[in-house]
Amino acid sequence: MVGVRGLVEAGIPERGMGFESEEVWGRGGLALRSADMVVAAVPHMVGFPPEDSVVLVGLARESADGPSTVRLVQRFDTPDEQPPGEVTSRVAGDAAAPMVRAGVSEVVVVVFGSTVPDADRELPAASLVDELVVSLEEGDVAVRDAVYTDGSSRWSYGCDDPSCCPPEGRLIPDEARTLVAAEFAAHGAAMASSRQSLTDEIAPDPGASEVREAAAVAVDSTPTTPTELEAWRDDRITETTHVLASGGDAGALSRSIAGLRDIRVRDTILWEMTQHAGRQQPAIDALSAMVRCVPDGQVAPTATMLAVAQWMAGEGARANAALARA
Repeated sequence: MVGVRGLVEAGIPERGMGFESEEVWGRGGLALRSADMVVAAVPHMVGFPPEDSVVLVGLARESADGPSTVRLVQRFDTPDEQPPGEVTSRVAGDAAAPMVRAGVSEVVVVVFGSTVPDADRELPAASLVDELVVSLEEGDVAVRDAVYTDGSSRWSYGCDDPSCCPPEGRLIPDEARTLVAAEFAAHGAAMASSRQSLTDEIAPDPGASEVREAAAVAVDSTPTTPTELEAWRDDRITETTHVLASGGDAGALSRSIAGLRDIRVRDTILWEMTQHAGRQQPAIDALSAMVRCVPDGQVAPTATMLAVAQWMAGEGARANAALARA
């Protein structure tokens, strides 16, 4: 068991994050060539600027001689400060477990906070980071580095050499932020302005009363006899498939909302979606519109479908927002 203090003994000050000598490849083939680029890329990989959060970036090689690539990114709220103990150890173990299951070989730990650390005190959440290092190494996952950032500068938990990690922190250059943002935008990864904005994107639309009322009527009009129900399902599958590919008017949206409540319709549409990986954006747009005008108490089927589409498109943060709406 090494822990943060053990990282210093293990040579982190000499090798830092090691990105200058070995690139890490992120989403869309973005080469993260420096520690600054890694920290700048985390908000884009998460989907929004983290606040009071811990982010684990899991790395793995696709081949023995290939570069490390980002395999899994995990974010959770920084727990309230507590002394080291059973609670901190359990949180760390729960956070490390998905990285171990995903088969990552290395992790970069990035802690986001709003305060500038005092030079004569340990960094925020140091005990949690220490437990994370221990839990990860128990799962044979190495920690390349553990970093704290206030959004402007970065500090390493594992380096106390002032020549590379000064007590006042290292400023993250604007050039690194600009390059990372441009690369993610070029690959269609739009970072939300905040976590709340993800929720706002699919919040109920007060102006969608027409669709909401029509959807309620369509739900109540669902046939119950076997013959009529089968014909209704065929119609809903055909129309909903068209809506998810090309959009539709208020009537089509309302009937699609009603159709997605039926498990046979929903499963068929899900199967169709998995056959067209990489072309989820029209479906995401249509499902987002439907989620915003679903009648109260009937959100779960449509929001779950939206979550699947977002997940397939690599939009993990938006998928989580859709699941929370469900």
